[in-house]
Amino acid sequence: MSSDSKYTDLPTRSISAAVMFVIAGGSLWAGGMMVLIVLLAVAFCIMWEIAGLSASDSGYRIAISFVFMVSLGAAYWISWPVSLGIFAVSILGYLTLLRPKDAVLRVGLALLSFGGLVTLAWLRTDVGIIQTMWVIFCVVASDIGGYFAGRTFGGPKLWPAVSPKKTWSGTIGGWVLAVLVTIIFATFTDVNEIDHVAGSVLIAIFAQAGDLAESALKRRAGVKDSSNLIPGHGGFLDRFDGMLGAFFLIFLLSVFGLQGLLF
Repeated sequence: MSSDSKYTDLPTRSISAAVMFVIAGGSLWAGGMMVLIVLLAVAFCIMWEIAGLSASDSGYRIAISFVFMVSLGAAYWISWPVSLGIFAVSILGYLTLLRPKDAVLRVGLALLSFGGLVTLAWLRTDVGIIQTMWVIFCVVASDIGGYFAGRTFGGPKLWPAVSPKKTWSGTIGGWVLAVLVTIIFATFTDVNEIDHVAGSVLIAIFAQAGDLAESALKRRAGVKDSSNLIPGHGGFLDRFDGMLGAFFLIFLLSVFGLQGLLF
């Protein structure tokens, strides 16, 4: 395979990424209601894709996705207990679509999505745009670094049974670029460089873990992409799996009162 053929999908991916950057970047900058509306739309699409990997009943998928979306809105507009209760309802509905052996992976990905999206909304609303963008930049750097390092250097596979294309060179390339981005980011903001360099690697690791979790689900379902909603990237879950993994890390740290390690 020629080196050019490795990057045939790059123009389409780049255009889609630019559109997503404008929408996501604009909503994050605006904050408030704008960012919540975008996150609720993303939440609906992600749950619709997760449910679609288990069932073809479109009406059922839409209903479960709607309840999932409402659970995220409740975390902001009502209360955490109500949000968790609604989320539990959506998961119980989803479980009716699953065989027992499929439940752990699929429900786990739904929980990852819930924790990640709720945490993103909390971080932007209560902590601020600087720290939110730092996490996002680390994830994007991990993705870009992994993409180019993996396709350029190749080498041993990271976990071929789950994701045949991912390599150790790509993984390390993602870590390295996340660190470099953090160092650059620290020079223009009040982010502490020393504290955040280690955090950037941890974020990159969890971003890649989110990617692998989604890859495992797709492999179990026998599909290449979670959907075809985003040209060049597949579905929303394909594009945001790493982001969900990174923000789920912060969700876990918050649950145990350890968010101060990063913020």
